[in-house]
Amino acid sequence: MGKEETGRLLSKVAKFVRNPLKDWSELDADDSASLENSYSREMLKEMIERRQRNDFVRRREFDMLRKLRQREAAGGRDAAATPSSFNVSSTSGKSDGRALTLKKIDEIEEQMSQQWWKARNARAEEKAEGAPAGPMAVQHSRAYADTVPGVPQGGAGAQQAPADVPTHDGSIEEAAIRFAHGDDDGAEAILLQALAPDSPSGEHDDTWRTLLDFYRATGDAEKFVATGTRYAQRMKRTPPDWISLRALANSARAAAVALLPPDTPQAGGADWSSPPRLTREALIGLTRALGAAGPSWKLDWTALDTIEVDAAAPLRALFNHWSDSAVQLRFAGADQLLLVLAEATPANERNVDAVWWQLHMAALRVMHRADEFELLALNYCITYEVSPPPWEDPKGAYLPFDVPRATRPGGFPAAADGTPEGGSAALCGDLAGESLSTWQRLDGELGETATPAISCAALVRMDFTAAGTLLNWVTARHVRGQSVQFTEAHRLVAAFFAVIGIADHATVKTRD
Repeated sequence: MGKEETGRLLSKVAKFVRNPLKDWSELDADDSASLENSYSREMLKEMIERRQRNDFVRRREFDMLRKLRQREAAGGRDAAATPSSFNVSSTSGKSDGRALTLKKIDEIEEQMSQQWWKARNARAEEKAEGAPAGPMAVQHSRAYADTVPGVPQGGAGAQQAPADVPTHDGSIEEAAIRFAHGDDDGAEAILLQALAPDSPSGEHDDTWRTLLDFYRATGDAEKFVATGTRYAQRMKRTPPDWISLRALANSARAAAVALLPPDTPQAGGADWSSPPRLTREALIGLTRALGAAGPSWKLDWTALDTIEVDAAAPLRALFNHWSDSAVQLRFAGADQLLLVLAEATPANERNVDAVWWQLHMAALRVMHRADEFELLALNYCITYEVSPPPWEDPKGAYLPFDVPRATRPGGFPAAADGTPEGGSAALCGDLAGESLSTWQRLDGELGETATPAISCAALVRMDFTAAGTLLNWVTARHVRGQSVQFTEAHRLVAAFFAVIGIADHATVKTRD
C-alpha cells in the first residue's frame, strides 16, 4: 500500500474515531460536501473580484481615451510642442503618429462599446437585421463637432458649429459622461476645477453655464445662486434664472395624470395611475381599482417619482402574486418604474434593505424581462454575498401600452385628433435602459414629418444605453431625409449627445 493510500486510510480512521456513530461510507461524503462548499465560496469570491477588476479596467480605459483625445487635439494646435507618444522619429513621423493615435482611440472606443452597448442576446441581434446600424456602427463622434447633420467635419467647406451649441476644452465632455453615469460628485468636481481662478478655461462662458445647468438638474438652488453671483462678478454678465429641472419633469408627469379621471378611465386609458409618491395607502387604492376593472389590467407608472419604504414590501408581494397568477397586465411608464427601482438598488451597498432588490426583481419578472432579471440577480448576489433567486417564468401575460396622446406630457399644444401640432414631442425626466416605449411614443407623435422637433426642456438625464437607442432612432430618421431637432437641452445633455454621436445626425440647441 502506498504512502498516499496509507495516509488517506489513517485520516479516515481518525474521522471515524471522532464520529463513531456515522457510517463508514458517510465519512467520504463529508469531505465532498466540504469541498463543494469551499468551491462555491471560492467561485463567489472570484466572481466579486472579477467584477471589481472589470470596473477598474473600464474606468482606466475611459481615462486613457480622454487623455488621448486631449493629446490629439493639442497636437493639432501645436504638434511640435506636444508630440504624440505614438509618434515615430522620421520626417513623416508626425502624420504617422497622428494616424496611430486615432487608430488607438478607435480601438479603445470599440472595446468600450462592446461593454456598454453589446446586444443582450442573439435574438435581439436578429431583430436588428435590416434596421439602422447600431450605435457604434456609426462613425465615432467628435465631441462638440458640427451639429448640422450631413455636413463634413473638417476640411475645406466644413461648417462651423452653430452658436447655440457650446464649445469646450474637454472638461464639459468629461463632466457630461460622468453625469450620465450618475456620478454627480465627479461631474461637479471637474467643472469646479475647470473654473478655478488659475484655470485657462476660467473665462469660458459655456463652462460656467454648464455648471449652472448642473445645479438646475440636481435641484441645488443654493449652489446655483452662489455660482450665479461668481459668474456675474467674473464674466460681467447676468446669470440665467433658477429653475429646477427635476420639479419641471415631475410637474409634466403630474399634469399628464391629472388629465385622466381619478375613478373611471377614459377609453384606452389606465385602470389605475400611480401618484408621484407611492404610499401604502395608494396601494390599497390600486387593489380596489383593479377589483372593478376588466380582465386586462392597465397600470400607468408615468408619474412615479418615489416609493415609500413601507410600500416596498407590499408592492413586492403584489408583483409576486401577479407573476404566479394567470392575470393579464399592461403597463404604461414601465421604464419610469424601473428607473425608480434602479435608484433604490445601488450595487455594492449592503446597508440598503434587500427588500428593494427583491421588489426590483419582482417587477422585472412580472414584465417578463428575464435577461435583466438575471443581471440584477447577479448584482444582488455580489452585493449581499448570498445565492440569487432563480428565474421562474411568470404564469400571467404582460404587454406595454401607451396612454392617450392628448394626456402626454411635453408642453406642446395638441390638435383635435390628439396629435401634437408641428411634428413636436418631448423627452421628460430620466431615461435609462433601452426605453423602447419612449421611442415608440415619439414615432406615434411625430409621424413622418420632415422636421421633427423634440423638446428637452424637462429632460434631466440620459444614460449610455438610452442614448445608444436614441442614436439608432435619430440615424433612421436621418437616412429617411428628416432633420431632427432637439431644443432646450441643458448643456450636460447637449454635450452627451455630441459624445455619443447624436449631434452628427440631428441639430441640438441648448436652453438659456
